[in-house]
Amino acid sequence: MKATELAQGVYWVGAIDWNLRDYHGYTLPGTTYNAYLVVGEEKTTLIDTCYPGFEDQVLGRVASVIDPKKIDVIIANHIEVDHSGGLPKIAKMLPGVPIYCTEVAVKGFARHYNTKDWNLKVVKTGETLDLGKKTLVFLEAPMLHWPDSMFTYLAEEKILFPNDAFGQHVASSERFDDELGKDVALGHAKKFFANLIIPLAPKVLKKLGEVGDLGIGIRMIAPSHGVIWRSYAADIVTSYVEWSKGVSKDKVTIVYDTMHGSTDMMAKALADGAMDGGLEVKVCLLKDGRYEGCHRSDIVAEMLDSKALLVGSPTLEDEVLPTVAGFLSYLRGLRPGRLAEKKVGFAFGSHGGHGGAVDQIAGDMKKAGIEVIDGSMEVYFRPDADEREACYRAGLALAERVKRV
Repeated sequence: MKATELAQGVYWVGAIDWNLRDYHGYTLPGTTYNAYLVVGEEKTTLIDTCYPGFEDQVLGRVASVIDPKKIDVIIANHIEVDHSGGLPKIAKMLPGVPIYCTEVAVKGFARHYNTKDWNLKVVKTGETLDLGKKTLVFLEAPMLHWPDSMFTYLAEEKILFPNDAFGQHVASSERFDDELGKDVALGHAKKFFANLIIPLAPKVLKKLGEVGDLGIGIRMIAPSHGVIWRSYAADIVTSYVEWSKGVSKDKVTIVYDTMHGSTDMMAKALADGAMDGGLEVKVCLLKDGRYEGCHRSDIVAEMLDSKALLVGSPTLEDEVLPTVAGFLSYLRGLRPGRLAEKKVGFAFGSHGGHGGAVDQIAGDMKKAGIEVIDGSMEVYFRPDADEREACYRAGLALAERVKRV
């Protein structure tokens, strides 16, 4: 195993998890646990570690540069176990090694590990660590995405180590954005943002402003997951700003499940009207054991740059279908209403008795901060020709509304 050089004396020494398929409630094609080695003239530091069980990959890559026992300092940007899980083994190997982290992290580590013999050092925003012609600057970043999180900045090389911010869940042999490809890297970053960062959007904008206030330039961004941004660092920062503001296309995402095809007919009529009205349309039948459909983690990535979200379900025992209920629960947690530009919503579905699913859908979308359009549609059993036409016209009307925004 070999380290990958980012700049003189700066190396990626992380681990690749080729097999991980589900994490934080969404699907992924594996991931990386990125750790970094910074070799100064006086001190060598390891920034972050890895998930438990991957320590040998990290230490093996460190050993390709220096003897791991010569690490002088550890920086712990975040306590979550996919970044700190290697700390117990490495701290035991390096007794007394100073571990720099936030004050909140000290408390969090004590809830995860036996830290009695750890040499934890609390740092605050603006404090620095001199490694000998290499200077690390610390920036607290609470709730990006946990209360303990912080960024570390290497001043001389203008490299930002922001832990989870700007990351992507992807396992690959490529270490840099220009090797994986700009569009592919941004696509993975978009899904990461949609599933983890949406609730924190206002904090993202504030933190990026604080980074600007420090007057630091960013040449490279080295996150804790995925590829390193060396050619498109400005593009991912711009994307984070746009995603945090809720900048969207003339696009609608339609999400639904169906029992006997009635809600499916409504979804397709709505889609036809929206398409004929000039919108980009993404239709997502929710994934279920009966068939291969769309996973919620992919749906919210489509929703991120959509101006409208349509959700449909038949009524089952006076409730929405479990698949739709699960998606709505996920949506409420993400709280897309925190984005500066609000999304509009529309509820639809069918029933064979008293109905009720559509009202529940509308209520849950409102709780998520989505502006629900009046006129949600619920039909009795299968929609007839007039009702399918009404769905089509609702799609056309939605397109006109969306394009005015």
